Amino acid sequence: MEDNNLTMADFMDEIEKSMVRIRKGDIKTAKVVSIEDAGLITNIGSHADAIVPWNEYSYEEVKMEDVQVGDTFDVLVLNTDDGDGNIIVSKKRAEAEVALENIERLYKNHEHFVVKVKEVVKGGVIANLQGMRAFIPGSQITDVYVEDLNEFVGKEIEVEIIEFNPKNKKLVLSGKAIAKAKTQQAKKERFDSIIEGEKYTGTVTKLMPYGAFVNIGGVEGLVHNTDLSWTRIKHPSDVVKEGDKLNVTVLSIDKEKGKIALGAKDVAMDPWFLETANLEKGQVVKGKVVKFMNFGAFVSLSENVEGLLHVSQITEKRISKPEEALEIGQEVKVKITQLDKVNKKIGLSMTEVEEEIDPSMMAYMNEEEESISTMGDVLGNAFKDLFK
Repeated sequence: MEDNNLTMADFMDEIEKSMVRIRKGDIKTAKVVSIEDAGLITNIGSHADAIVPWNEYSYEEVKMEDVQVGDTFDVLVLNTDDGDGNIIVSKKRAEAEVALENIERLYKNHEHFVVKVKEVVKGGVIANLQGMRAFIPGSQITDVYVEDLNEFVGKEIEVEIIEFNPKNKKLVLSGKAIAKAKTQQAKKERFDSIIEGEKYTGTVTKLMPYGAFVNIGGVEGLVHNTDLSWTRIKHPSDVVKEGDKLNVTVLSIDKEKGKIALGAKDVAMDPWFLETANLEKGQVVKGKVVKFMNFGAFVSLSENVEGLLHVSQITEKRISKPEEALEIGQEVKVKITQLDKVNKKIGLSMTEVEEEIDPSMMAYMNEEEESISTMGDVLGNAFKDLFK
């Protein structure tokens, strides 16, 4: 049965009892009832209005039109009475308080997440993580040296927490290990896609005394000096410089060591192939003896082409060493018995050149020699009779 004898004082007491007691540091749910230039007027269940100053709304930039009457969110009570009977609350600090547990979980589980870089400070940059101010050292932004940190302002980067102290709310982030892992994974995928024998266009990244390193789409390979030019060079800088674009061929891939050998010489311009273009097996050519080995002699057929004259192919006579029948610099006529353009090998023979002389021509030459010999005898006898 309702008590119809309630006084106005009793009614006010009932309202007072229904109002939630507000203390500094409490986290309450606020509902926007008005949007003003100074901030948001909200209802948190108290008899007094709760004001959210714009600088306490969010760590990120916010526009008035982004907020609507009726929006609800958690706030942290900063002051129970600003002198005018209003309660001052903060949305962004409530978010930071609530976020502590989430951040603790991210830290313990080494989870990765994305943040947006807000500004550059001494030694690094600042980002916001669930309402908390987080520091990213300049050396921890990515896996490569960054000369100007300003290029990251406004950009999102994937990071993890490397230091967290909830008491003083110290929060340090890093994207270095994540970026390094991504780089290595991309490098592995690119490495696995490289095909031996294929041609690629790369950029010269570094010169060493023994060759040049070339980046072909994220993977570096070495072009040895001997594979940089057909002519002999002392240093790769003789033919290339850092930053040059270079067409290369993959010569070999060592997946265990992660090494790629490249060649930059155009096979079509190989002097050996150019100078052997008109040579054929069975052809008789002239050459010059340039080197002796126990098994034979090397004969130069042109500036960049040499053939092997085996000791058994020098003469019909039995010899044990080539120098028994030849001299360095001696010009010889040889027959090409082997022409292997794949392995760049040429076999030569002097004995087969002699065998190729026409037998009838040999008989004719013998007859001529006998005739000349007989004529010589006749003339000799005539001269003897003349001077008797």
